[in-house]
This record gives sequence, C-alpha cells and structure tokens, in this order.
Amino acid sequence: MAKKKYSINWEDDSPVSFEVNGVVYETLDDVPDEADRRRLESMLEYSSNDMEDFDFNDEEFKRLREDVEKISKFPVEKVVLWIFSGIASIMLLVAGISSINAIAKINSEASSPGRVVDMIERRLYVNEQDRIVEEYYYPVVEYVSSDGKRHTVQLSEGSNPASYEIGDEVTVLYDPEHPLDARIKSFESSALMWVLPGITGVLGVAFLVAVLVVWKVMLPEPTDI
Repeated sequence: MAKKKYSINWEDDSPVSFEVNGVVYETLDDVPDEADRRRLESMLEYSSNDMEDFDFNDEEFKRLREDVEKISKFPVEKVVLWIFSGIASIMLLVAGISSINAIAKINSEASSPGRVVDMIERRLYVNEQDRIVEEYYYPVVEYVSSDGKRHTVQLSEGSNPASYEIGDEVTVLYDPEHPLDARIKSFESSALMWVLPGITGVLGVAFLVAVLVVWKVMLPEPTDI
C-alpha cells in the first residue's frame, strides 16, 4: 500500500486548505477519513507551536537577516579582481626592477680576452623521483682584468653537452668591482639575464589583461538618456 502524502497550505500564517494525496479540503471537517484527519491535526498543532516559538519580529532575527543580506551583497568578484590587480602590479614591478638591474649590469661590465682552462663535470638530477641524472659541464676561464691581475673563475652556466673545450679562446665579461662575477660573452649567457624579467613581465601583462577584460564585462554599459 502506497504511503499517503499530507500537506497544509498556509496564507498569512493561517491554514487555508489541507491536502491528502493531492485531494484538497478547505477544512479539517471536510476530510472524510478519520485517520487522515488526525494526522493533519497533529501536523497543524506542530506547525502552530513552531510558529509561536519562532518570533519573526524578534530583533535578533532581524539583525541576523540584515547580516545575511550584507554577506550576500559583499562584492566577492571585485575583491578577487583587486587581488589579481595586486598580483599583476607586483609581477610588473619585479619585471621592471630586474630589467633595470640587468641593463645596469650589462652597461657596467668590462670585457677581456680569456681562455677555457678546465671543464668541471657535475651530475644533476633531472627527475629525482625516477633517479634520472644528467651530466652538466661548467667551464673554468682564465683572464686578466683591467688592473693587470689574473683571475681564474668557474662560471655558473653549465650545459649538456659541453659548449666549450679546454683551450678555447673566449671573451670574458666581468664586473670591474667584483672580478669573480664573470661570464663568457655569448647569446646564451645574455639570454639568462632576461629570464626573470621575461617571465614576470609576461605573467604581469597576462594578469593585467585578464583583470581589464573582467572589469569591462562587469561594468554596466552606459544607457542612453
């Protein structure tokens, strides 16, 4: 036997009709089955007590409802956009500062003929999980700075396979104030100086474009007067 469905229809906190399996009765007395009538009476009594216990005019409820409305009106989208705008600004700032530093370093460097006197081999993990290693080769160069002193420097740029051999003649670029801060003049060494400005600059522009596009979508279009 299918379970019966009961419901009470309310209007202005007062019952206006009763339903049993979809059949509508205006009053409880119109319900022909006594068991159905008792079930509806029990539901009516429970609902009435619940309505009495909950005061819709209570000040605490009003404050709660106001808090909920404030939360629902909180501009979450705009806060996220401001955060993304801040990230874009930081990225562009880092790109700008690192670009200035790279340009200053290039302009301050002095050059000197040098020679590769050794190649240092290092085994580096390229995949620690699978224990995969590769061999990288770091050149050691010897050059004479402008003050007449001879310097031997192991460079920080390694490669696989080796880009140089012992005995190769190269041009060394170095900081006159810090002669050990040196590099071989090459496209690769120059490109490495622009990795940080390039990455942060591209990310900063991407974030900025995304923010501008979303702002454009969110802003209401001007209406004709």
